[in-house]
Amino acid sequence: MKAISKLALGVAFATFAAASPFASAAMVQITQTTLNWSNVVGGINITYNNPNDSYTDVRWGMPNLPFGPQSGLGFDPVSPPAQSYATDSIFLLGNLRHYNNPTLGPSALSVDLSLLTSVSDATPMQQEFSFRFFIDETPNQIPCAYPSDVPCSDKITFQNLDLSSSFLVDGMAYTIELLGFSGDGGQTLETSFISQEKESNTIGLYARITEATPIPEPGSLALIGIALGAFAVSRRREKAASA
Repeated sequence: MKAISKLALGVAFATFAAASPFASAAMVQITQTTLNWSNVVGGINITYNNPNDSYTDVRWGMPNLPFGPQSGLGFDPVSPPAQSYATDSIFLLGNLRHYNNPTLGPSALSVDLSLLTSVSDATPMQQEFSFRFFIDETPNQIPCAYPSDVPCSDKITFQNLDLSSSFLVDGMAYTIELLGFSGDGGQTLETSFISQEKESNTIGLYARITEATPIPEPGSLALIGIALGAFAVSRRREKAASA
């Protein structure tokens, strides 16, 4: 490879590396979290963001009894008050509640939860993080798909929607990544939550503050492309010269 090709590649990869530096543990203080439920897929009679004591609920379904309760989800964030967390450590983001009530009509399949989070000494000081919950509302008929005290329990799973949404602290970009459900204070984490029928079931929702997924600058991508192109031309010339 010619010297100019080595130099171009070196500059390109140095630029790319500079765009995603390694971060040591830092302390991040979350002062406030406000939430918004949206985008229910499936279900009927949907109502969003209903206050319920410390929880904010999304509800759906036609009760199978007059004046009976709907099914739905509720979330109660830990902050406020302000809480400080070390980056890459597991912490309780809040408590998720599933209102597993018998209803009629189509079942809700999924719903999105957005958390507008305020972070001390961060840029921006507020950032939104979005997660999706999938609800497997099973028919209440034996055999049940999941372990059930009363036929039949449902299952809740989740998905991180955007790990590039971030805030800057001391020049480093961080995001909030949802890790799993836990009923034992975060000692064990599960990717799903089995919710018993005819109950309001609550589980801890755990997360971590970690480096955001880097999105390379357009200039960095262009430089890498030029360098790789120069490398390919150099290889072709070497092969032609040795033929």
